[in-house]
Amino acid sequence: MNSNQLAFTVPLDGRMIKVAEKLSKQQKKTQKKHEVYLNTLAVLAVNFYCQCMEIETELEKSSGLDSVIISLMNTASLFLKDKGLLECRPILPRDEFCHIPAEVLSERIGYMVVEIDEANREARILGFVESCETEKLPLTRLKPLQDFLVCLRSPVMTKVAASALGGAVSKVGNRLVKLSEWFEGLFGNGWELSVARDVAKDIPPVNATEEEVGAAKIIRLFHVSEPVLLIIRQRRLSQDQLEIILRLYPASESIFLLDGVKMTLLDDQDNPIPQLEKQARASNWLQLRFRGDVGDKFSLKISMGEDSVTEKFVI
Repeated sequence: MNSNQLAFTVPLDGRMIKVAEKLSKQQKKTQKKHEVYLNTLAVLAVNFYCQCMEIETELEKSSGLDSVIISLMNTASLFLKDKGLLECRPILPRDEFCHIPAEVLSERIGYMVVEIDEANREARILGFVESCETEKLPLTRLKPLQDFLVCLRSPVMTKVAASALGGAVSKVGNRLVKLSEWFEGLFGNGWELSVARDVAKDIPPVNATEEEVGAAKIIRLFHVSEPVLLIIRQRRLSQDQLEIILRLYPASESIFLLDGVKMTLLDDQDNPIPQLEKQARASNWLQLRFRGDVGDKFSLKISMGEDSVTEKFVI
C-alpha cells in the first residue's frame, strides 16, 4: 500500500464487538482467543464494506464466522455470493506485513487486509491482492479498493467463480502429510491436535500401552454447504507398523453426517485399495481402519456426488 491509496474506515460498533467476543470466548488458549477476536472483526468490517458497495455476501457460508472451523483453522473468510471465499486478514497499527496462514493460501478469490485499531474502535480496510504465494505479505503489495471492485466484476473473476461454483470440483492436496512426524509433535497444513482429542473420545484404545497420536482437519467440498471434519488416529503396533483410523464427522452444528459422503483409500498410483479397508458407520461418523508400514504412501479421497477432495499421506 502506498501513501496515495485510500483506506475504507469502518466503525466497530457494539454488535460487531459482541459477536467477536462471543466467538473468542469459546476458545481455550489466550493466543487463540485474540486471533479469533481480530479475525471476526476483520470479517465483519469487510462485510460492512461489501454492503456499502452493494456486494452480496452470505454469512452462513463464511468460514470465518463458523465456530467449529475457526477453532481448527486460522481463517477469516467471508463468502461473496456467486464468487467464493474472500480472506479478510487483520493486522495491527504500524504493522508492515500481513500474515497469511498456510491453510488459507488456496481456495480464495482474494485477500483483503484490515487494520484493527482496538483503542479507537475502528477498522481500516487497506487494500487487497488477488493471490498470495507466501505467508508474509508486504503491505506495499496491496492494490487499492477501487481495483478490487473492478476485479470483482471482471470477466476473468466471473469465469473463475462460475467454473468453480458451477461444475464438479476435484481437489488434490499438493502437500504430502508425514504421519510419523505427528509422534514428534510436528503438525501443520491445517491439522490440529486439540480438537481431535475433544471430538474423538469415543474411539476406544486397543491397548493403553501403545503409543498413539491423532489430529483433525476441516475438509470443505465445494458444492456442499456444510464442511466435514476428518480425524486421523494412529497407533504404533511395532517399530515398523502402525494402525491408522480415519473418521469423518460433521464439522457444523449438525448432529448427522451428510448423506452420500464417501471415503475411499487410494494407493500411491491413485488406485482404490478396498481390501485394506475395514469400514464402520454411525449416524454422525464414517470410519476406515487399516494397518500400514513406515514409508507406505496412501491417499484418502473424500467425495460427495462428483465433487471430491484428496489428501496424500506417507506413514
